[in-house]
Amino acid sequence: MSETNNKIQERVEAIKEKFENRVEAIRKNGAEKIKTINEDAPDPSNTEAALNFTFDVKYRITSIKFDVPKFSMEREVIKFDIPEVRMETEEIKFDVPATRMKRKCVAKKPEFHGFKVKWKCIYMHVPEVYKKRITIKTDIPKFTSKRVEITFDKPVVKMDTIEVKMHLPQFYLKKVDVQIDEHKNEIEDVATDMTSEIAVLQNEMKRSLTEEISEEIDLMFDTLREDILKEREAISANYDKAIMETKSAIKRLKENNATAKVKNLEEKLSQLVSEYKLVLTDLDKALEGLNQQEEESIRSLKISA
Repeated sequence: MSETNNKIQERVEAIKEKFENRVEAIRKNGAEKIKTINEDAPDPSNTEAALNFTFDVKYRITSIKFDVPKFSMEREVIKFDIPEVRMETEEIKFDVPATRMKRKCVAKKPEFHGFKVKWKCIYMHVPEVYKKRITIKTDIPKFTSKRVEITFDKPVVKMDTIEVKMHLPQFYLKKVDVQIDEHKNEIEDVATDMTSEIAVLQNEMKRSLTEEISEEIDLMFDTLREDILKEREAISANYDKAIMETKSAIKRLKENNATAKVKNLEEKLSQLVSEYKLVLTDLDKALEGLNQQEEESIRSLKISA
């Protein structure tokens, strides 16, 4: 977090330096205009001399104050038990209903031998239901749990007021000779233009401070989000593998009518899916917390002159 604080300070200093250089360019441009108006003015390469010859140049301390977030680190730990799955070949035995044809006496017919009657069976093959023992070998997922800790830096934000002070020139026309007095309006226009351009630069500077500090904050939070997303992907891969292999095993068992084992695995699958949703919910809450914190940090930027 100290790295982010340092980068914010570096951006502030760079913007300040850029602003001061542009103010100097405005002053030099003004000196060149004065030279054009008044041929007796000093060479504009010596800006101070050129301006002081025509103006009383007074410097006013201008202060830009803004609240920027200072970040410190708070270690956040999220703990999960995630599944590890390995496949083991298992022999499964179970009874299934089956039919077979069996020769049975389905009716009797009389046979007469003199005065004696004998009943003789009429035999036919009829279907008979029985329990058939089935033995199959298939890969069944075996589950163990692995404790996982996700550790990341949760930023703690404290607003700190920074003040950037600059000495900005104010221009007051001198009455030193008749020639200057003859061009008074033109020279005053130059002073007005310089003052206006500096005022525009001040507003640009405030916008730059807001944009660049916001960008630095965004970069920091992007890094934190990427760390959590990497962990989320790794955890998802574990769950996805466990769920996929459980579904495949259930499909194979259903094809072989191993209903008891199917029920057991379907219950395990339901448990896996529920745990998966809870884990993702916790991780997504951590991401949402970072998003809210970033938004609050950027909204807290208050830059005023």
